[in-house]
Amino acid sequence: MKFTMLTALAALTLTATGALALDKTECTLQAGLVMQAVGARSAGADNGAAKQQVEASLKGPSQKYAAIVPAVVDWVYTLPQDQLGAGVGDSWAQACLKQ
Repeated sequence: MKFTMLTALAALTLTATGALALDKTECTLQAGLVMQAVGARSAGADNGAAKQQVEASLKGPSQKYAAIVPAVVDWVYTLPQDQLGAGVGDSWAQACLKQ
C-alpha cells in the first residue's frame, strides 16, 4: 500500500500544481480529497460515481486538484475494505508532509 500511496501522492502533487509546496495547508486539502473518495466508496458508490462526486465537491483552493481526482479515487478503490476509515486521510497527510 505504501508504494501505491506514494505514487498517487507524487502524481497528485506534481500534476495538479507543478512544483506545489507541500505545507500543512496543502496536505490537509489533499487528505480531504482522499477522505471524500473514501466516503463515497464506503457509501457504496462505484468508482465512476465516486469520481463524479469528488469532482463536483471541489470548491475554492481544492479546485486545483480536479485533474488528479481520477488517480486518487482509483487509488482509494485499491485499498481493502477493512482499511477504509479516517486513518486513510491521516496516512495521506503524513506522507504528504514528508515530501
